[in-house]
Amino acid sequence: MKTFTEFITLLVTLIIIMDPFGNLPFFVLFTEQNTPADRGKMAAVAASAACLILIFFGLTGDFVLRFFSIGLPAFQIAGGFIFFVYSLQMLHLIPSGMKTSSEEEQEGLKKANAALVPLATPLLAGPGAITAVLVWHQNPKSAISFALLSAVIMTACIFIYIVFRFGEWIQGFLGVGGIRVITRLMGLLLAVIAVQFMVNGFHQIR
Repeated sequence: MKTFTEFITLLVTLIIIMDPFGNLPFFVLFTEQNTPADRGKMAAVAASAACLILIFFGLTGDFVLRFFSIGLPAFQIAGGFIFFVYSLQMLHLIPSGMKTSSEEEQEGLKKANAALVPLATPLLAGPGAITAVLVWHQNPKSAISFALLSAVIMTACIFIYIVFRFGEWIQGFLGVGGIRVITRLMGLLLAVIAVQFMVNGFHQIR
């Protein structure tokens, strides 16, 4: 029961950080010239690539921290700050543009296949998601097993695939207003997660 609760908690957190509903308009924009079959393939490629990127950092996180001599508390505090900026963007309190630049978005429009860049990274598997995965797996006080971490990542990416695969229907059903409401609610939750990340980091410094 404890493992299941932990799984759900991590899954919801990762989905909020990866923000599939906030990124849905980008997917629809990048794929508006594609056929439904091609859009399905691009959704699968984007979700699969994001999954592999996050699993890779889950595996190599310890090496990265040691190679750059970075302490986990510093990584948590920096990650919390990144989450907080993301949350302000999701709440539309500051302009967007941290995950992708306007140049990357324009390049995505011109690409025949934008599933890898900018969809898989940096939109889905960006600095925030990578930081979360690394901290969850490396935190000595609450480290989760790699099997559980992988299950969380794969489930989150399957959810993202479903959102993208049926993106036009979801966007039509919810409308721009509905997507904004969901994004802002997720932004509020992400702000709380961001503060908790920083608090945990400061506690470990002591």
